[in-house]
Amino acid sequence: MNTCLLSKLMLAAILTLPFSVSAISVGDTAPSFKARTIDGKKSVALEDYRGKVVLLDFWASWCPPCLKSLPLYDDLRRELGTTDFEIVAINVDENTDDARKFLQKHPVSYPIAKDPKGVLPGVFGVKAMPTSYLIDKNGVVQHVHAAFKDGDVAKIKAEIEKLIAQ
Repeated sequence: MNTCLLSKLMLAAILTLPFSVSAISVGDTAPSFKARTIDGKKSVALEDYRGKVVLLDFWASWCPPCLKSLPLYDDLRRELGTTDFEIVAINVDENTDDARKFLQKHPVSYPIAKDPKGVLPGVFGVKAMPTSYLIDKNGVVQHVHAAFKDGDVAKIKAEIEKLIAQ
C-alpha cells in the first residue's frame, strides 16, 4: 500500500474517532486560529471576519462529497455576497499540491487555508469530511453540518439568511 493512500486512510480513521472535551459544538465560541492560504502568500484568521456570518468548511481533495460541496458553496457565496457573509475553507490534505490540483479543476472564489498537519480538525472535533461550522457575527457556532448531501445547501442558505437578519 502506498504511503499517500495509507496516510489518507489513517486521517479518515482519526476523523471518525469520537472526540471529547475539545469538540466544538453549537453554542461554543469558535476557537481563533490563523493559517496560511493554500498558495502560501497570505494568512487567514477567523477574527478577520468578526461581524460577518462565517461558514467554516473543512475539506480534502480525496473527499467525494467535497467535490459536490465546494462549487455549491461558491455559488452560495456569489448569491449572498460578502458584505455580511463569508466562507472560509480549511484544506486538510497532507500534500498541499493535491489540494492545488483539485482547485485548478474546481476553482472557488472564497479564502482557502491549508492545514496539512490536521491541527484545526482536532481543535474543532471534526468527525467527517466535509464538516462545516456556521458561525454567527459574534463568533458563536450556531450550526454544525457533518458530511454533505443533496439538499444541504438550501438548508444552510436558510440558516445563513436567518443569522444575517439578526
